[in-house]
Amino acid sequence: MKRPAVTIITPTFNRAHTLPRVFESLQQQTLKDFEWLVIDDGSTDNTEMLIKEYQKIADFPVRYYHQENQHKFLTFFRGIDLANGEYLCPLDSDDAIPHHALETLVSTWRSIPAGMNIVFVSTHCQDQFGNLVGDRFPEDPLICTIFDMRYKYNVKGDKWGMGKTEIYKKMKLDLDHLSGRGFIPEGIFQFQFDRLGFHYCINKVCRTYFRDPEDEQSLANQFYDPKNAFGLAENYKAFLNTYDSKLWSNPKPLIRNLGGYLKFSALDKRPLKKIVTEVESLPFKIASLVFYPIAKMLV
Repeated sequence: MKRPAVTIITPTFNRAHTLPRVFESLQQQTLKDFEWLVIDDGSTDNTEMLIKEYQKIADFPVRYYHQENQHKFLTFFRGIDLANGEYLCPLDSDDAIPHHALETLVSTWRSIPAGMNIVFVSTHCQDQFGNLVGDRFPEDPLICTIFDMRYKYNVKGDKWGMGKTEIYKKMKLDLDHLSGRGFIPEGIFQFQFDRLGFHYCINKVCRTYFRDPEDEQSLANQFYDPKNAFGLAENYKAFLNTYDSKLWSNPKPLIRNLGGYLKFSALDKRPLKKIVTEVESLPFKIASLVFYPIAKMLV
């Protein structure tokens, strides 16, 4: 069986009401050499029935897997293991992509000279009204790390794009450690891109997401909820361990993330020894020893 150029992974949980717009946008793609991999994270609605109907009418392969609920993060990583494509795109179950998106991303990948150590092609998002989300890149292409995109070039807002499947499969995560611990932020693996290479950023819009003010407010309120303390502490720890060399050149984001790590470690009731040993940099070990008692009192 011929390998598809692209695997699109969609983790989903009770989103039968939004999956049709994902499917319709995939049907309209000018590039057809892709597969859609739907990982159903324990849905109780009619998601399975809907996807089986799509398998009958789609002009691209649709693969469906059902599992017990494990949350989006672990669901996505199961998709990486199952992906057949040369390239990989994560696509949420309530998103859509413009008709040119996959063609734009694949043609960009294939135009990049060998030896540039690119791990991801990054593009812009828009809302359902066509408004650009976040900032444009100051150059096209802009070749940079995620860290420099945010803190050197001050480019904010959601970005979306395509990586190589082999790069995703190089990412090292202890999924057993993370399993069953609730919400896990995506930064835990996204920061690893900067250990492996650079983003190739272009000023094209390749993703549409649909703003729901009530839902956005709900997500914003829940993100930093104490019930998510484990995942948030892991996310801050991953940031510190990925970017510890930036402490002296760009201290502010590192100090902010250290504060987050200590706060949510305290909420997660982690022992001080564990907090100290799991950060790799000596300055952060010392700072954790000094400031953790304060963080513990404040929570």
